Amino acid sequence: MKKRFVFFVLVTINLWWLAACGGSPAPVPEPTNTAVAEAIPPTETATDAPPTATPTAEIIPTEPEPTEEALFPTPEVTPTPTLTPTVATPDYNLTIVEPAPATTLLAGRDVTFRGEVQPPTTDPISLTLTIGSFTAVSTQITPADDGRWELTTTLANAASGPGLLSVSLGDLAQAQQTNPIAFDSSTDEPYISLVQPVEGETAVAGYTFFMQGDSRNLIDDAFTIGVLVDDCTNFIAAQKISLSGGLWYGFVILPQNAVAGPACAVAYTGEYGEGAWRETIIPIQLRAYDDPQAVLLKLGNLGELTFNAGQATNLFGVAANVPEGAVDIMLELDSVGGNGRLVTSGKAFADQFGFWAIDLDVPDDAPSGPALLTISTGEGESYQEIRLPVTISP
Repeated sequence: MKKRFVFFVLVTINLWWLAACGGSPAPVPEPTNTAVAEAIPPTETATDAPPTATPTAEIIPTEPEPTEEALFPTPEVTPTPTLTPTVATPDYNLTIVEPAPATTLLAGRDVTFRGEVQPPTTDPISLTLTIGSFTAVSTQITPADDGRWELTTTLANAASGPGLLSVSLGDLAQAQQTNPIAFDSSTDEPYISLVQPVEGETAVAGYTFFMQGDSRNLIDDAFTIGVLVDDCTNFIAAQKISLSGGLWYGFVILPQNAVAGPACAVAYTGEYGEGAWRETIIPIQLRAYDDPQAVLLKLGNLGELTFNAGQATNLFGVAANVPEGAVDIMLELDSVGGNGRLVTSGKAFADQFGFWAIDLDVPDDAPSGPALLTISTGEGESYQEIRLPVTISP
């Protein structure tokens, strides 16, 4: 009882004190599960001073610290392509054993060709024998296991002339040699040959081109001479000559606009390229009409020349691009036997096509024996000369 009294007195005293202070007790809020604190910003005191700028920190860029990967970068590796090994092509050597170089072959006859390829191969070898644009033989040969090759075949019977024999192993190896092809003059078949021009001789456009040869058993007692161009396939000049047989000479006049380059001199009998026709071909060189180097001097007479005392001998030939068209002729004794004593001389003049001719008179008292015929034209660098040993008969 005593303890409860004291508590009551204390509570009563407190209530009185609060009442005296004029306040009433504030209600005690009921407790909640979560207490939330609310921040109240402080109130700033207004002043007349300008606001003070708050300094900010300056951002200074810095280089990144090098890493181990940057100091030692990983190399970029490109994969190496895989190469397929290749086998080197052998260095082939191709030879012709038969026929021997420069051996004359007969048209229409059997010929054996032999040779060798090293290292051995069974790849086919191509063999051709040509005269100008004419092909006398064209075939392929398969070598034996040891590299040797051989073929016997018949040459075409239509053409004669300086032949070119070629054998080749594709683009890997090649061998060539010259083998003239001739007609057999001992038969009853048509026969024709060219003595002039010789291989590689020069012809000049716009001028006379002289040709000489021999013939037998001509078809229809006639033959044709001419000059071919475009790999010896097209005639730029031709002339038909009636003759049953024997030695012959003739000429064609080449057109001025003929193009310089390789050409062929041709003589043929029969219809060109048909039946039993025959042709003889000589490769030549054609120069342009206005070529300053195209100076030409030729003697047209066939065979050995003999001069008779008291008689005139006809000389003729061709001169192209010579000064004033003048050709000087001089006959003198052989320098060994006659100390070069002059026997007779003369001067011929070429026409617009270069043809010249002269009857050279030999004095009645001309000494007999060996002599020298000199035909010349021009001076200095343009000088041309023909010197031939001849005979003076009583």
